[in-house]
Amino acid sequence: MSLRLRKGRLVSVVHKKTAPYTGASGSLYRLEFFNSDTFQGLLLPPQRRVTRTAAGVRLAVTWALIPQGNPDVSEFDHLYFPDDPRAFVVTAIRRYPRHLRYDLELKQ
Repeated sequence: MSLRLRKGRLVSVVHKKTAPYTGASGSLYRLEFFNSDTFQGLLLPPQRRVTRTAAGVRLAVTWALIPQGNPDVSEFDHLYFPDDPRAFVVTAIRRYPRHLRYDLELKQ
């Protein structure tokens, strides 16, 4: 049994797979594939939190997306929403008994 999403609030999401690539200088990149998938999901409002990294403290703005069904999305893949030119990166995939949840951040 899965979580039942309300049809009125679903948005169309374009999903593009990424793969790691090491450049000539040894730096690591994420390459985006040309082919894409589309699925429906519920985008929750953004949340702000303070994150500590090796580089210091920063303010992180995260979104949560609850997809309809079980799309083939992996961490670090890019997601695009209608009327928004920005790319969102999947930072975590949380599996619950009744649904999935993707944590998203803006691509830096």
